[in-house]
Amino acid sequence: LKNVIDRDAAPPEDFIKVRRDALLSDVFLTSTNAITMDGELVNIDGMGNRVAAMCFGPGKVIVIAGANKIVRDEEAAIARIKTDACPPNCVRLLKKTPCAATGKCGDCKIPGQTICSYTVTTRFSAILDRIHVILVNESAGF
Repeated sequence: LKNVIDRDAAPPEDFIKVRRDALLSDVFLTSTNAITMDGELVNIDGMGNRVAAMCFGPGKVIVIAGANKIVRDEEAAIARIKTDACPPNCVRLLKKTPCAATGKCGDCKIPGQTICSYTVTTRFSAILDRIHVILVNESAGF
């Protein structure tokens, strides 16, 4: 690998830059919030950089997800994300949101705190062989 961008290891002043750089990467490694039985990837994102890279930019997208993220349909995916992903992520990120305090989505719009700005469902990749999903047969991630 020539260059690996670890957004979590970047200094705070490079917050936006490393996320923009990832959009131009050859390979984007990520996870997903939910996968429907029809193979749709459903994600809720705060800044939009993750879902943007999944939609367009990097030449390859590799999505690694635990079996705990498999749901019936898009409606079940959104419900799963708002209960099983967003609240613990807000706690992990020390966000001051209703869901961090109560464990239940408060549908908030708090600048600098909300991690639920964008909801994207990927049902198909227009570019053949661009998105690869690796399912892990265990509970992994939120």
